Amino acid sequence: MNYPVRMRFLKAERAKYISHLDFMRCLQRAICRARLPIAYSNGFHPHMQMSFAVTLPLGFTSSAEIVQIDLTENMPYDTVQLQLNQVLPNNLQVLEAGEAVCALKELAYADYAVGIDTVNPKQLRESFEHFFDAQTILVQKKTKRGMKEVDLKPMVEVIDIVEEIARLTLKLRLPAGSICNLNPMLLMDAWQKSENFSMCFPQICRTALLSKERRKFF
Repeated sequence: MNYPVRMRFLKAERAKYISHLDFMRCLQRAICRARLPIAYSNGFHPHMQMSFAVTLPLGFTSSAEIVQIDLTENMPYDTVQLQLNQVLPNNLQVLEAGEAVCALKELAYADYAVGIDTVNPKQLRESFEHFFDAQTILVQKKTKRGMKEVDLKPMVEVIDIVEEIARLTLKLRLPAGSICNLNPMLLMDAWQKSENFSMCFPQICRTALLSKERRKFF
């Protein structure tokens, strides 16, 4: 009998250039070092029973990376969290561990905080609001069947826009999951093209994963 444990990970600034594959390898090594009773698949090439909710693009930070592992022994969730954090680097830490509430296939949305350095946050906010007021935001998006023109406007929910000193932060909710997935950089690129300006690569942090009912995905 296997015992599933779902965890929410922090992927901090120094870890944002670690690829998804390297993150997976790091976690596998940490599980071994922590001596957790991890379950393995059957067959000629057994692998750890481990599932990720959704891949994080390279260059993004996150406080909401969801990973589920299966153990062969029932362990307290806080013990699993403690033992892993003791062997993981500080920029990759388990923020919480617990029972899997939603099935991974129920993932539907992701929240992002997009921070843009600027000398004039108010002007940049007006630019974004002008861009987003358009009836459609048409872009070329890569799909399983190749490039396709899509309208981003109905896919994007603007939660908040925060003006800070020398920075504008956009808080966005975008589709995420197997059916539809939107990288916030596609929206940023469309904004720059529409308003005819350029920005440095924004600081993007994924802050939450949500189910179809917009409940916390954990």
